[in-house]
Amino acid sequence: MTAAISFEGVELSLGGERIYDKIDFAVERGEFVCLLGPSGCGKSTSLRIIGDLLPPGDGRVAVNGKPPSEGWSDIAFVFQSPRLAPWRTAISNVLLGAELRFGKAEARRRADKARDLLALVGLSASAGKYPLMLSGGERQRVAIARALAVDPSIILMDEPFSALDPNTRRRLRTEIIRIWQETGKTILFVTHDIEEALVLADRIVLMSNKPTRVLETIRVETPRPRDLANNAHLRALRERLNDLFATLEETAE
Repeated sequence: MTAAISFEGVELSLGGERIYDKIDFAVERGEFVCLLGPSGCGKSTSLRIIGDLLPPGDGRVAVNGKPPSEGWSDIAFVFQSPRLAPWRTAISNVLLGAELRFGKAEARRRADKARDLLALVGLSASAGKYPLMLSGGERQRVAIARALAVDPSIILMDEPFSALDPNTRRRLRTEIIRIWQETGKTILFVTHDIEEALVLADRIVLMSNKPTRVLETIRVETPRPRDLANNAHLRALRERLNDLFATLEETAE
């Protein structure tokens, strides 16, 4: 079966700086994969390449077996900031992505689907509320529903919970796993949070400092929901990743 996303020997330089040194990784269809690495290593850059917003310098990138210029319509983004239009209600924001991608007429036809998606993210009662009436976590849930509204096969998530308080972050990790399991989407999730990657991922792709390469791919086979505090295997993985990150930080200095 063709992978949902594949990077083969990808190299990239920007402004004379070498960013990628032959990046190789793949995400299988229906998989939840976390890109984990130190800040500034180019994790988010990979999402821009997948979305056809930035061309790689060399190597091959494929989205469902197609180049990003053809496969971009299979994907949707969820960013660190919800990026909601403040003058639009929650349901209107959910429909915004469909409106921009397919036109207003098609967005109107998806209104019932938008209500279903708000229910999926636990916001049925908030359809008529404006972003300022919602908490940070609720706004990010609207952003997730908006991504789902264009019916992508792949969702790219760029540190979507990092700006939230710890309790909200933990709740949304649980929610995104539930949504992923219910929808069967492929998720590529960027994070520099080791605990977050261990809680969420089927596999963790560990990236180095720049010029960036893939140091290791770690399969996390512990059943969900995962409790790092009471699972010896996850604690050991966390300690190993903490040690690797400490080494990366020392090397960067």
